[in-house]
Amino acid sequence: MYKKMSILLALLLSVLVVNTVNAASPPLQEDGEPYTVQADDWLSKLADKFYGDVEAWPAIWQATNTKATEDDSFAVIDDPNIIEVGQKLWIPTQEEALNLMVDYGVTVETQSAAPAKDTLVVAQSVDPPNLDPFDTTAPYISVFAQICEPLIFWDTDANGRAFLRPLLATDYEWLDDVTLQFKLREGVTFSNGEPFNAEAAKFSLEQLFSAYNYSQWLEGMLDEIQIVDDHTINVVLTEPAGYIPSVMAIGSFQIAPGDFQERGEEAFNQSPVCTGPWVFDEHIKDDRIVLKANPNYWGGTPKFETVTIRIIPDDNARVAALEANEIDIATNIPLAAASRIEGDDGLKLLSIPSLRQFATFFDTDNPLAEPLKDARVRLAMNYAVDRQAMCDQLFAGRCTPMDGQFLSKSHSGYNPNLEPYPYDPEKAKELLAEAGYPDGFEAEYTYTSGRYPQDKQAGEAIASYLRAVGVDVTESAVDFPEWARQFDASPRQTTAFYTVGFLFGQDGYLSLLGYVPGARFRTSIMPEGFDEAMAAAANAQGEEREQLIEQAMQAINEEPFAIYLYSIDDLYGVQDWVEGFEPRPDQTLRLLDMGVTPN
Repeated sequence: MYKKMSILLALLLSVLVVNTVNAASPPLQEDGEPYTVQADDWLSKLADKFYGDVEAWPAIWQATNTKATEDDSFAVIDDPNIIEVGQKLWIPTQEEALNLMVDYGVTVETQSAAPAKDTLVVAQSVDPPNLDPFDTTAPYISVFAQICEPLIFWDTDANGRAFLRPLLATDYEWLDDVTLQFKLREGVTFSNGEPFNAEAAKFSLEQLFSAYNYSQWLEGMLDEIQIVDDHTINVVLTEPAGYIPSVMAIGSFQIAPGDFQERGEEAFNQSPVCTGPWVFDEHIKDDRIVLKANPNYWGGTPKFETVTIRIIPDDNARVAALEANEIDIATNIPLAAASRIEGDDGLKLLSIPSLRQFATFFDTDNPLAEPLKDARVRLAMNYAVDRQAMCDQLFAGRCTPMDGQFLSKSHSGYNPNLEPYPYDPEKAKELLAEAGYPDGFEAEYTYTSGRYPQDKQAGEAIASYLRAVGVDVTESAVDFPEWARQFDASPRQTTAFYTVGFLFGQDGYLSLLGYVPGARFRTSIMPEGFDEAMAAAANAQGEEREQLIEQAMQAINEEPFAIYLYSIDDLYGVQDWVEGFEPRPDQTLRLLDMGVTPN
């Protein structure tokens, strides 16, 4: 959040020097003023409201705490990510805010105010087959999350810690072990005029709890949804499950029930009607998706009238479009282009450590994968791969090998006592011989191409490492939709092993629920210790649950269900004029954070 204050300075200079203000900017203040926190407020939103720059939030934070030393009616804000309804803040003048930002240590650059842009163009590699609000694939969410909004969502504080922030819900609490109550935001309507209320929330959550993509977490968990009043619901579970808010923070998107029922699920998912800042306009397959500002958005007027999401699968073509100023934000920047973007005065390279964990997963149900049923073979394949070399050579060091487990240091339940499997091809050969395969074995292997940075090159490298220890690999590269089709086919059509990257958030327990007995992603034999630890963790909380997850990590270290690979930094290329865009660790986009003019 500690970025340049260029927009704020431009506004200030327009008053002090040329006495002109961009028509789209908020009115300038002559004096500071008190402000009472409302239900949907946070500091960056208030900074945008009063200064036209979301990055000016530290000025309000600092000014309020200073004011509190003089007048105890003002709030003392310990954590700038948490302000409470009814708290009294102090909004300094723009000149005071600028001085506070300088004192805070933010670099200020002088520039003339540029004309406001009304169109934002974002490029990503994957074209969603539809805009189903209950899908869990990050680039799909990045589109429909601009149209649809959840009750609560994952956010990150100034220290990089994840927390749950209310959105269409204003508050939530457990009433007992199985009852979760949500207070709903009032005065919100869907873009077609339908009211957002308890009936709509009940309908939407029923879709979530029955959605196939969430079945590994939610199947059989919903008893009923009770309507307490027009803006209060109780979600009643069939059994205690403390992880449910973590799941809802990913997928509790609210949809217009009337429109869904009138058009049907298939038509609705092509052009969903929700409460968000933009509405669907058009989708030209393999080319672009166009969104238009929602004129009745409850949170105000979005900064951009039009958001165009261009589909550019090829990494080099995406970078070329950025350099040619055809797009404003490019996701999945290839590492080979990173230094070039950093050296371009008109562009910025943004990076963030990813929560996405890459692994080569075993499918021990595959009739052609008989050798993988032996844990020694699965261990051998982990010793066969040089993760650090892959990080250095494929990702220029912007990559962290996984520590012999399926969680990173950023996940709750990460086991600090485990280390990466060393690269030891001789050990791999010994284990294969012990398992009865001294001459190796034949196997088919699939990896994605164009979905993740360097995914095709990584798949080729893994195949080469495995061949070096005797595994005769027949490899195939497919695009992500084809891999998903193979995986979800009945019966499953995946090969003996396959490489993808999964991201389920920072809750370690939630990240592992997809691998418990009967879960969607459980394609390999799992150790008994893993299942026991996960079963015990289901009803545990806090430190006890984290210790149980650490035990589960120990079990899958000794008997792996995948070749645990690495996590890589997510890289974004943006035009220099872009302000307020913050990459998220879950790889989804939240473009509303770039600014909104309050109603």
